[in-house]
Amino acid sequence: MVSKESDEKRVTIVINKNLDYKFRKMASQKFKFEPRWYSKAMEEAVNLWIEDNIGEDFE
Repeated sequence: MVSKESDEKRVTIVINKNLDYKFRKMASQKFKFEPRWYSKAMEEAVNLWIEDNIGEDFE
């Protein structure tokens, strides 16, 4: 459970089943099922997306 004082946020997403399977497979291999392995992989993926799109004009 995420505490109120934490800088973490619980989110719910909906993605393609096959994409989720590939992501979980690779993430579990990289992070070896250590605690919070899925969260760590998601944070890395989001950070990479932000870095890749930082200069984009979305309007």
